Amino acid sequence: MNAFNKVTGLFLAMLIAAALISCQQSADDPQEAAEILTASPKWKIDEIRVNDVVTFQDGKMTQQFGGIDFQRYMEIVEIRTDGTFSGVFKGESKPFLLEWKRNEKNIRVGLPGAKSAPSDWTITPADVQEKAFSMKTQSTAYDYPNVTRIALKFKAAK
Repeated sequence: MNAFNKVTGLFLAMLIAAALISCQQSADDPQEAAEILTASPKWKIDEIRVNDVVTFQDGKMTQQFGGIDFQRYMEIVEIRTDGTFSGVFKGESKPFLLEWKRNEKNIRVGLPGAKSAPSDWTITPADVQEKAFSMKTQSTAYDYPNVTRIALKFKAAK
């Protein structure tokens, strides 16, 4: 191998290493996920997926023929250290309050004071980064008797 190939190989290896280091890393466990989520004062909706199809992106709803259409969604959420999950629906000013709880596997978001339910929202550590997180749920409420999977992606608000 000549010197040019060695230098080129070294340069490529350095670029790959820099790219890997600069990638956002996910939280390792629910404790770290909670710390990241409560560190940002507000989170803004970035994407909505219904049954793995993007229905909201870049601030706009995308019409899905025959699909479930969401016209009401939380634009801004706050995840407070006291266990409050506060969200403001698009076009409204009064916050809607939920409660988040950390367990050994993930973070659950549901009605205040209620027991965990299958329709609660789930935030897994793998879905939490410093500047973004996703929360997921599934329910038959939107298209009974079919199960609908919903994922909301939020970005840290500036």
